[in-house]
Amino acid sequence: MYKMLIADDERIVREAVAELIDWESMDIQIVGLCRNGLEALDVIMDAAPDIVMTDIKMPGMDGLELIGKIHQIDQRIQFIILSGYQEFEFAKKAMQFGVRHYLLKPINEKQIIDAVQQIKQNFDDLQPPVERLAAQLVQAHRQNDRPAAQKLLDEFFASAPTVQICRSQGVMLVTSLRSRLNCVDSGNILKFLDQLFENQPLQAVCDSLKAQILSMIFSESQENLSLSDEVKRYVRDHLDDPELSLKYIAENYLFMNVDYLSRCFTRQAGEKFSSYLNRTRIERAKTLLRSLGAGSVHTVAEQIGCGNNPQYFSQIFKKYTGLTPTQFIEQDTDAKKPDLSM
Repeated sequence: MYKMLIADDERIVREAVAELIDWESMDIQIVGLCRNGLEALDVIMDAAPDIVMTDIKMPGMDGLELIGKIHQIDQRIQFIILSGYQEFEFAKKAMQFGVRHYLLKPINEKQIIDAVQQIKQNFDDLQPPVERLAAQLVQAHRQNDRPAAQKLLDEFFASAPTVQICRSQGVMLVTSLRSRLNCVDSGNILKFLDQLFENQPLQAVCDSLKAQILSMIFSESQENLSLSDEVKRYVRDHLDDPELSLKYIAENYLFMNVDYLSRCFTRQAGEKFSSYLNRTRIERAKTLLRSLGAGSVHTVAEQIGCGNNPQYFSQIFKKYTGLTPTQFIEQDTDAKKPDLSM
């Protein structure tokens, strides 16, 4: 199932898009309805959607700023732009970020459905068969639907012509699942795969392999209780990285499924990843601003991962403190001045 986020400052628009279309029948899950780019960015950092449908004109952070920010973090995400402004400059700038779907308001259901279907087709065309199967098995795992997983595996391995190809596909599939799910026995399955030889009957190998994979994805996982601490440590050590995201940490550091990691982090830390990341950045920014003083805003932005977008730094700083970075420096300077009234 693909995940989609909708961002529009008009409540009636975002709710209409979410409710008037049967997204479930299109294999789409709506993971967020956001009023502006700042809200959308937080949800994207937590939920890692595949598709983002966003208005151009929104307060705080507009659609183009949002696309530019996300383009630095995850170029896999596909965007659909909604706009009431028939200005070519918007479309031209969006196309620089790879956006190919630009819908002018008022929009109808068919336009939206066509755009989403095209994006889904692009995803499917780019996704090799093993990766597609792995994604489907993860979905079956989430829904605890073992019969669906069994059917998927039966259909996939039915086309394997030889034991060697069956084994190769099994290795690729288990490797992909290991990066998507936290399976405690996946190492044993890889050892099992190494023991599959060509002198065994094809059907026996396929049946055994399917049983092992089903056991892997439906076994009880033992959660690493320090998972949130691992994420926090990585954030603290890489806070100056503008591409820092939970998806990056999941895929490149902890090697697990981002949805699973997001749920674990929220449960263990008591807050969403985006909240923790923003709060950590602001706390470090406050410390740096106090020590560096006037003229240091750009330097501080760089040190907390916002150097390529100082305006975004000012926006989230004001969101969390009620002050712009410059106002914070001025207030701190005034507080340090000696009281000469006595």
